[in-house]
Amino acid sequence: MKKDLSFYARASQNLIAIHQLRALLTRLPKDGPEILFFRGISLLGDVYPSLGDRGMLDVDILVRGKDLGILKKVLKGMGLEEIEPGVFDKAGLSLDLHASFLNLSRTILEHSCLRISIEDVFRKSVNKQLDDMEIRIPCPEHLFLSTAIHLQSHSFGSQKGWEDLKRIKRYYSLSDEAILTEAKRMSAERALYYLHALRPQIFRAWKGKLSLVERWILKKIKEGTYNQNFGDLLFLFQSKRKVKALKEIFFPHGISFSSIVDRLKKTLLLLRAILLGSKV
Repeated sequence: MKKDLSFYARASQNLIAIHQLRALLTRLPKDGPEILFFRGISLLGDVYPSLGDRGMLDVDILVRGKDLGILKKVLKGMGLEEIEPGVFDKAGLSLDLHASFLNLSRTILEHSCLRISIEDVFRKSVNKQLDDMEIRIPCPEHLFLSTAIHLQSHSFGSQKGWEDLKRIKRYYSLSDEAILTEAKRMSAERALYYLHALRPQIFRAWKGKLSLVERWILKKIKEGTYNQNFGDLLFLFQSKRKVKALKEIFFPHGISFSSIVDRLKKTLLLLRAILLGSKV
């Protein structure tokens, strides 16, 4: 079948990114830091067979928290600039560093509601060939769960994220039971519950109850309403440090004042809608 121009544009962009990642891997010290590629880059070449099948806004890298400083030093030595906390850029290549499944700006929120063992993620990681380059990526179950958690952080508004989940599950022949077993180790069952509520064809194995507000938020999402705070508020239901988590949500390090005001305004509208039963 004839490919459109966007396919070749994505393929070219991804090839450039892979070429630059080769340079990164050769610059890393032999004794570390160990890194995993995840999200979009980890799906190219198999989950998405052709390099032009999926575009990437950035390349996501998972690294142990203790190794963040070393990796940042290597990236700066390659001429990359840290434009935001954990985000490096050079000539169109954007690298997003993570010490866990959520962004660095959501550390309190993640640690207060999830129990993700990064050592376990690294221990279960697997090798993969990407355009004749050997990389390490999370195991299939962790790929699925990290994608689900990331999708929730974007309030389930990313169609690309939904497509990733569908393809990961199909390519690796993952069962709901295997995914749920791993999710329980991470206290990440609710992310799966939300998948079930929104698109049961992607995840079916769930029996349980959601709160009234959770059901209201999910109902709004199913109706097509998007609010960037939906995902964080769903995480907040699990958080054991709600006050500090709220502070992190609305006053994250490195975000502009105008963005903070915008988020607060949208949240007030959201709370008003919840109380009055009106639309956001």
